[in-house]
Amino acid sequence: MNERSTPSSSHSSLPILRVALIGLGSRGLRTLQRYRHLDGVSVVAVADKEPKQIAEAQALLHAQGMPAPLCSSTEVQDIFQRGDVDLVLVCTDWFSHAHLAVEAMEAGKHVAVEVPAAVTLEECWQIVEVSRRTGRCFFLLENCCFDPFHLHTLELVGSGHLGEIKHSEGAYLHDLHTWEREHASEVPLYRWMDEGHPFTSGNAYPTHGIGPMSQLLGIHRGDRFTELYATSALPEQPLSRRLSTILLRTARGRTALLQLDLSTPRPYSRLQSVMGTEGYLCKYPSPHLQLSSLPEALRGDAVADFLARSAPSPMDRWIKEGQAKGVENVMNYVMDAHLIDCLKRGIPPAISVEDAALWSSIIELSAWSEETNRPVPIPDFTQDRPAR
Repeated sequence: MNERSTPSSSHSSLPILRVALIGLGSRGLRTLQRYRHLDGVSVVAVADKEPKQIAEAQALLHAQGMPAPLCSSTEVQDIFQRGDVDLVLVCTDWFSHAHLAVEAMEAGKHVAVEVPAAVTLEECWQIVEVSRRTGRCFFLLENCCFDPFHLHTLELVGSGHLGEIKHSEGAYLHDLHTWEREHASEVPLYRWMDEGHPFTSGNAYPTHGIGPMSQLLGIHRGDRFTELYATSALPEQPLSRRLSTILLRTARGRTALLQLDLSTPRPYSRLQSVMGTEGYLCKYPSPHLQLSSLPEALRGDAVADFLARSAPSPMDRWIKEGQAKGVENVMNYVMDAHLIDCLKRGIPPAISVEDAALWSSIIELSAWSEETNRPVPIPDFTQDRPAR
């Protein structure tokens, strides 16, 4: 992925990044573990409404040989008021992501937020407007955009090997209900889709699919999504058990397919396919590359070998770094290292606040479309909010 300019403004450089982490559940603690691998970063504060989670975070830091945070609190305001915090990582429940990010930016902090960035359209516009007004960076922690296969695919597309891109497909297909049964999980992994969610239809978890597709289609970098149509199989079921399918169209007449399925017993897949006038490439169910310039199609490991040779990414250094350090999931390491590097250098990251808002807006837009059985227009978050 070339570190192309994004719609967001650049930010002043930071020699050492002082980080605060809010939300110390399973995702937050794993994020804390990830940060032990990063250079030039200091975790100065942690917060969670449960004291036992704070204690677990402190024990984790101690076990990893990292300094104890200067501040551990059950109140997020204690974090926002500190003058020694540059970046706030938000790893709380979905429904608090946007308002915590807004508060952090209003307090002068950069923010990195777990997916989704927001749940409603109103929240999507809020994060865009506050980031622009305060000049603070808003970064969405969408790790699928830093999958090495995707990074090399993006370079292949940029080099013109696939010709003019016409269509892309992305998804999150993950049989979590079977996993819960097999592991006797007492707490459903995706209960937040079914308890307290403001919408009862649509795609509640779109960013793993829509993020990489948007980058491949150049969304906000020469093209934009204009409308979508959403439908679901099993509409009588809760959100987490539906099969959501969305068709999207761009201003340049290209198309995209986005799916979500957490309950049927099919293999894990994010699809990750892209089609152009001169070729086709996909990652799932197994890598396949077909180019008009190649005598025959490539499959399996041969695809990865070709991509590494013919479409190297500027982020390959972090892929190699993460592999050398033995990190659990290299795309998380690449994402974290990229964000830290951008903030320390004062340059915009690869995912802008406008990207984060667009990808998250699919939640409400798809609900509207499914409920009305009609296509719905997609806002242009690179422009000002339309008058109401």
